[in-house]
Amino acid sequence: AVMRAAFRAVLAALLVGSAGCATHSHFEALSTESVPSLGYELEGARRVPDVAAEVRTQTIFWIPTNTESPTLQDAVDAALKRGGGNVLVDVDVEHWWVFVPFLYGQEGWRVQGDVVRTVDPN
Repeated sequence: AVMRAAFRAVLAALLVGSAGCATHSHFEALSTESVPSLGYELEGARRVPDVAAEVRTQTIFWIPTNTESPTLQDAVDAALKRGGGNVLVDVDVEHWWVFVPFLYGQEGWRVQGDVVRTVDPN
């Protein structure tokens, strides 16, 4: 009975001490490539709708699964590669982190939008 009460107290302390946060944003266009905004046509360009990409890292008992934190650039690069384009348009961006002290942590980025291969009019 004492062990069960101690276990419940530790579990309650961990849950109370856990924290998390998420931010959501929307962008008309994002790219990690050099894409001139003037003189390139998006109308009529090849478009792959609703492409999503997610990058994350985890920490389990103080040991990270990746030595670098994920970035928005990593997520955008992954989406552009998946869609075979050079611009993400109508993009929803989410950044999150969750942390349970001494046990587990997670941070990540998720992007979702249409991937377009811009067309040079020349």
